[in-house]
Order: sequence, then C-alpha cells, then structure tokens
Amino acid sequence: MSVFNLDEVQSYHLDRAPLVQAIMQVQFPLVAHLQTYEGIAPIQDALGDLFPFMQRQDVQALSISVGPAGVSHETPAPTLVWELSDEAGFRLAIAPGVATLSVGSAYDGIEDFVRRFDRVLHVLGEVKGLRRCDRIGVRYVSVATPPPGDEEFWLRCFRPEFIGWVASGILAEETQLVSAVTQVSVVAPASGPLEEAAGDVQGLLRHGFVPAGSTIPGLAIEPLTHDAYVLDLDVFVATPQTFDPSRIRRQALALHSQLDRLFRWTLTPEGASYFGLREGDAA
Repeated sequence: MSVFNLDEVQSYHLDRAPLVQAIMQVQFPLVAHLQTYEGIAPIQDALGDLFPFMQRQDVQALSISVGPAGVSHETPAPTLVWELSDEAGFRLAIAPGVATLSVGSAYDGIEDFVRRFDRVLHVLGEVKGLRRCDRIGVRYVSVATPPPGDEEFWLRCFRPEFIGWVASGILAEETQLVSAVTQVSVVAPASGPLEEAAGDVQGLLRHGFVPAGSTIPGLAIEPLTHDAYVLDLDVFVATPQTFDPSRIRRQALALHSQLDRLFRWTLTPEGASYFGLREGDAA
C-alpha cells in the first residue's frame, strides 16, 4: 500500500528545479536540558563538521484573545531555538520538542539530504532522556515562477488533472484568475512500501496558483515577488515510537519516495523539459 497509486519512479534530477525548501523533521517529548548551553554543547560539538555556526534565537509569539472585556493581548515567554547552519544554506533548528533540518537552493539530492538527517538523528539519539519520537515529517515546497511574457506557463507544465478545473479553459478570456489553491488531506495504512512506518502515513498536500505578495505558511522566506504556481507537499507519521535513528531514517526515505512519485507524475512533458529533468540522477 502506498499513499498514491503510482509506481516507484526512476531517480531523476532537475537542472532548473523549482524547489525553495526541503524539510525533514522529527518531534519528541520535551527534554529540558536541550534548552541550556550545557545541553546543546555536545550536539554542537558532534555536528560541528556539518554545521560550523550556531545562533541562539528567542522567538516571540503574540497571543490574542477576545472576551467580554474586548480584545486582550498576551505576550508569552519567548521560545528558545538553537539554529545550527553552514555557509551553503543548510539549517538545523532545535526548538522545544522538535528538530528541523532544512535547505533551499543548496539541495543536492535525497542521498546527501538524508545523510545529514541521519547524522542529526544519531546525535539526538545520544541525548539523555530522549527516548521517544512523536512525529516524523518530510516536506518539499516548490515555487514555479513563469518566464517573462508567459504568465500561463504553469497550465502547460503541470497535468490538468492535478491543477483542477481552472485548467479546462472554462474561464472567459476577459476573466482574470486571482488565485486557485487546493488542499488535500490523506491517510494511508502502514503497509507495502510504507511498512516501516510506526502507524498511518498522513499527507497534507497544498498546491495552486497564487499572486505576487503571497507567503507560504511555516517557511522563513520572503513573500513571492511574482505570480507563481506553488506545490507544498507534506507527508508525516504522527504515531509515537521508540527513538530509533535507523528506523526513523528508513521511514523518512519511504515518505520522500511518496513525494518523489507524486511530483514526477504532476509534470507534463513540457514541464519536465522546462525544469530540465534528467533521469538517472537522484532527486
């Protein structure tokens, strides 16, 4: 059983990939000493060859509540996030109960990305008191920006059955498409290619045409400067399991394989050519 009724695809590479962010994330119960310099120091030392730089960030959130007395603003205590990074653009953010590995244009295929994630997992596995994994997630966000003078190129790059009815030509010539975003939630059992998963595999798949100025939830990137077609594909396992780095890695690879199949399927021959698809290389 897979999330999608799609065969495994041959490995491929995109010379002009629309990818803006690849993310692998693991969540776990709070470990208090990870929020201290003494607690994070061994992780910094163990990963220093991958992430030579570290910053402390105090992230402030604003809580707004509405009651009989009107609107009240509450400012909770800031959340401490350790951000480890390198000069290429790889980032590891360690916040309370979660570690997130991400990269943008420096992404060089799944083998390199999962190798880094595996290192992170094994280092976290040595943390005293970290015994359980609550969630494993893999998310790929792509932004396909049209070339100058071809604002509707996305209608030809992606399969019409993926885009939806707006690709059918039903809109009148004088009608301007402002936005068209689809969100799909799916659940698949842990069997077949997903048998390593500790529980059901879930997916939150958002895609569509958005105007300039739009932002993408959960990503620290600037608002889009042009109209674009966005693919925000997120699959995850949210079943608690023992924090076993090797098993978590295998699950992350299985999740990536599902997204890999889906993205390859979305492309038309023109889309594959536009993004410079070459088969035989890792995506």
